[in-house]
Amino acid sequence: MMFKNSIKLLCANFDKVWKLLLYHIICIGIYVGLLAIFYNTYIDMANLAINQSGIEEIFKSGTLYGASVAEGLTAVGNLAINFFKELFINHIGLGIYFCLLSFYILPLFLNVGKVVTCEMMYGYMSACQKQSFTGSLLKTLRSSLAYSSLKVLYAIPFNALIVASMIGLTRIDNAIFDYIMPFVFVIVPALLMAFKETFNAGWAPAKVVYNQNVCKSYWIGMRAVLRRGARVFSTSFIIFLLAIVLSVVLGLYAIIIILPLISPLLHIFEMVMFFSSQGMRFYVDNDTVLSPKRLEEVDKIEDAKYLI
Repeated sequence: MMFKNSIKLLCANFDKVWKLLLYHIICIGIYVGLLAIFYNTYIDMANLAINQSGIEEIFKSGTLYGASVAEGLTAVGNLAINFFKELFINHIGLGIYFCLLSFYILPLFLNVGKVVTCEMMYGYMSACQKQSFTGSLLKTLRSSLAYSSLKVLYAIPFNALIVASMIGLTRIDNAIFDYIMPFVFVIVPALLMAFKETFNAGWAPAKVVYNQNVCKSYWIGMRAVLRRGARVFSTSFIIFLLAIVLSVVLGLYAIIIILPLISPLLHIFEMVMFFSSQGMRFYVDNDTVLSPKRLEEVDKIEDAKYLI
C-alpha cells in the first residue's frame, strides 16, 4: 500500500518532479562550473583512465547478456579506480577539491532539495495545499542546511559499503560468474540501497513534521520506521530494483528519465511511510483522505489542525 499510495501522490503532485529536477539541474550546473575551473586537468586524467580501463572497446549500452555485461561493469570499475589513482598521484590538491565537491558539497545541496520536497508534500498531505518551491526553500533553508550537513556525513559509510561491494563484484574472475553477474549486480545494490534507505527514511519527514533539531528528528524518524521496518525495506528494495533493471535493460539513456522520477518518488514514499506509521491521516489526491487502519499514535490537534 505504501508503494501504491506513493505512486498516486507522485501523479497528483507531478509538478514537484519538474521543480525538483530544475533545482537539481541548477545544483549540478554550479558543481560542473566549479569543476570546470580545472577542466583541462580533469579531462586529461579522465582520458588517461579511459585508455587504461579499455571501456571504449567493450562497454555496450542496453545489453543484458553474459560476459559482455560483466566486462562492461568491470571496465566501469576500473575507470573509476584509475581516474582517482591518477588524479591523486599527479594532482593531490585537485583530487581533494574534486572529492570535496563531489562527495560533500553537491550531496549537501541535493539533500536541501529533499527537505523542500518533503515540506511541500507535508502541506499537500495534511491540508491539500500547494506550496511554491522557492517559498519552501527559503522557509526551510536554515533547518535543511543543518540536516543536510549531518546527513551527508552519516551517509558516507553506507555509500562506501555500496561502492566497495560493486567494485568487489567486478574483481571476481570466474567464467560461470560472468553469466550470473548481471543479476547479482542488480540485486546486490538494490538490497544495499534499501538497507541504507531503511535507516534514513524517517529522518527528513520527522524534521519537517515535528520541526525538532536534527538529532531528535532522527530518533523520531527511526521509531516510525521500526514500526513498519519490513515494509519500508521491501518497498525500498522494489523501487531501487525497478530503477536498476530499467536502467540496465533500456541502457544508459534511460537514466535521464528514471533519475528525475526516482528521487521525488523516494521523498514521497518517505512521507507516506511516516504518516502511516504515526497513524496520521493524509490526502492521497484532492478528493481522498486516507486513514491508516492500525494507528500507532493518535493524531495530536496541532499536527492535524490543517486537516479538513
